[in-house]
Amino acid sequence: MLPIVNSVTVLTNGKKTIEFRNEKVRIEQKPISKFLGKKNIESIVFEDNSILPISGIFIAEGVAGSTDFARKLGAIIENEKIKVDEKMSTNIPGLYAAGDCTGGLMQIAKAVHDGAIAGTETIKLLRNLTK
Repeated sequence: MLPIVNSVTVLTNGKKTIEFRNEKVRIEQKPISKFLGKKNIESIVFEDNSILPISGIFIAEGVAGSTDFARKLGAIIENEKIKVDEKMSTNIPGLYAAGDCTGGLMQIAKAVHDGAIAGTETIKLLRNLTK
């Protein structure tokens, strides 16, 4: 992510974590109280009432399998694989999946191919939303 963004902050929600060696990655261990924003998440409020302004967020919790988060969102899972169509779209509009979590060949080439399709379809979706 660092080649794309100016900075990355890893939020541990109060849990200890290993330190990153990259000086552009900041670790914040304060417990999170809430997320704020109108249309998008714009800031995070910690339990000590300090606020971290953000322009994007990626949520990852623990070491769950690739299908766990999709399952929680309501995506169809068959044989522990996320079900997608030829455009890598799931049954949830705007949710795409790519690579090993969709089944078939467990190869980097397949993951790259699937990811390119999912990325292209995401761009099309976003462009249609802004029209």
